[in-house]
Formats: sequence, C-alpha cells, structure tokens
Amino acid sequence: MKRVNVEVWSDFVCPWCWIAKRRLESAVAGVAGRIEVVVTPRAYRLAKGMAPQDFKNALYSKFGDATAADRMMSAVAENGAIEGLAYNFDTMRFGDTSAAHALVKSIESPEDRQRMIERLSQAATTDGINIFDRAVLVSLAEEVGVSITSLDLDSRQLASEIARDELAANRIANGVPLFVFNGKSYISGAREVAVFEKALLDAAAEMPEPFHEDAGASCSIDGCTNEEATPHR
Repeated sequence: MKRVNVEVWSDFVCPWCWIAKRRLESAVAGVAGRIEVVVTPRAYRLAKGMAPQDFKNALYSKFGDATAADRMMSAVAENGAIEGLAYNFDTMRFGDTSAAHALVKSIESPEDRQRMIERLSQAATTDGINIFDRAVLVSLAEEVGVSITSLDLDSRQLASEIARDELAANRIANGVPLFVFNGKSYISGAREVAVFEKALLDAAAEMPEPFHEDAGASCSIDGCTNEEATPHR
C-alpha cells in the first residue's frame, strides 16, 4: 500500500482550519484501503503576541468592514454546519495560541496529539472555553487522557519548534490551513473533499510535476479570505 505523509499547518483561532481538518479526514476515509495516510500537525500562530480578545471585535478590526466580517462568519458557519461543526462566534476568542501549540507538541503519541487538537478546536470554537488559560489547557489534556506530569508550556525547545513550523509555512503560502503532501505538493485553504482526495492520490502516484491548487478559504495574520466558501455538498 502506498504511503502519503501530510503535514498540516493550522491555528486554533483560525475559523477555516477546523473545517479543513474535517474535510481532510473525509478524504483520508475515502482512500482507505488504497493509501496509508500519516498526518503530522504543524503549528501556526495567527495572533502572535496578541492578548486574547473577543473574536468578533478582532475580526471587525482586521476586516475594517463589519459587513464583510459578518459575511465571512456566515460562510464559515454554513460550511461548518455541513461538516457537523458548530461555530459560536459570540463566545469565541482570538489571541496568541503559543501555549496551546506547545501543549500539542509536548505529546508524543500521534493519536493523542490528534485527540488533543480536536478537543482544543471544539473548546475554542463551539464550547466557549478559554484555551489561553494554562490551567484550562491542563484540564483539557486530562480530559482526553493525556499525561501532563512533565508538561512545560514555556519550554524553549517547544517554542523553537513552533517558530520553525511557522517559518516553513511562510516559505510555501500566506496563511493557514496549509497541507503539504510528501514534502512536494500543497493545498492552501479549506478546499473541497474531492480536492484533498485528488492530492492524496496524486501524491501516492508520485506525480513527476509538483502539484498545488489555487488557494481556498484561509486565514493569515492580515485576516481571513472568503474564497471557495460555497458549501461542497
């Protein structure tokens, strides 16, 4: 069976990243039995150094246009609902997610890392939980069964890994979500499931020419785009 390694850059305050994560998972399920897919999470901070604030206020500030921001939130909510994801913008917050990314990187088990990423995404997006609070992060880790006996969210090594992840992402595309297949091809944005499936199949077939799609809906340090926001089912 062919193997495809997928590196995934995302942030917990990126509204499109959870949707893209779910679509990649659907694509992986679609090629099951034909391709072995190994997913490696990479860190990206959209609000490095920024104190946590109300998500809507942050979005209005970045867009500079309340109508455009509301339109983007509507598109996210609609696409999220199709994937079974609930976006509660009234309780969502935006800020520096260094500690949350450090928590994920401190986990050795790939399976536990994925469970932690999913729980953090739900906590920040649906549950209105403050993922910027260190005690809350420890509680969420315990909730998913992750050992936190040696957890050091201020580790210099973890901080260096996060910075290296961001540097690598910025060499490829401007913003997240970002998906790199076997280190050769990439997809930027929350593309449709069929696009992810094609990327997996192409990577497994070891296409001779590098492949990438035009950017879909994504977020950068300058704000979020609304491209490809039409529901895919």
